[in-house]
Amino acid sequence: MKPEGGFGGASFAPPPAAWVTRAIITLCVAVQVAATVGGPTFTAALAGHAALVPARLTGVVPSQPGDVPAAMTLVTALFLHAGWVHLALNLSFLLWVGRHVEVVAGRTWFVFLYLLSGIAGGLLQVAVGPGSTAEVVGASGAIAGVFGAYAVLFAQSRAGPRRVLGVRVAGEVVTALWYLATWIGLQLLTAVAFNTGQGGIAIWTHIGGFLVGLVAAQPLARRLC
Repeated sequence: MKPEGGFGGASFAPPPAAWVTRAIITLCVAVQVAATVGGPTFTAALAGHAALVPARLTGVVPSQPGDVPAAMTLVTALFLHAGWVHLALNLSFLLWVGRHVEVVAGRTWFVFLYLLSGIAGGLLQVAVGPGSTAEVVGASGAIAGVFGAYAVLFAQSRAGPRRVLGVRVAGEVVTALWYLATWIGLQLLTAVAFNTGQGGIAIWTHIGGFLVGLVAAQPLARRLC
């Protein structure tokens, strides 16, 4: 299966049918506009109340008045970003792959995948650092899940299969993993270059979301083939 323009040559304008992708992008931009207009104090308060804080979710530290319920921050954190550079990088990847996955998979499945990947990525980050008080923000886990699904549904690869820990991994997945590693690397470099506050990037959210996308897309790929 191959999207319009190929894996690397797809145009960046979302087709009219990709309403969910467009809605997510619009919502993320609207939140960032509100944060920018509100100023640094409002931005800090917004993150303080709605970001994912592992220690708050595990009960290591108590929630404060005005905080979003700890479990809900697994969702609210997906729409917060550490500045415009962080937002632009995430949404560029979502626009690249999300529109194709949504059109093929359907809106309901896409919403389910997006939220499930984001939540799973957040939970994995919490599991790795249950006592961390660092604020985790960004749609990275959710987008990584969409990217994983894209790899299953569309990725065209010349790479041969590999064996990882004795398990045979298809060439398409090998290619997707390289792209995932590149994306994480780009986020790290962007954080350093533009001081986005993402120097302590939550890598486990990317990994957790990506794995969910790989698994969740398998039944759909078999049905479409």
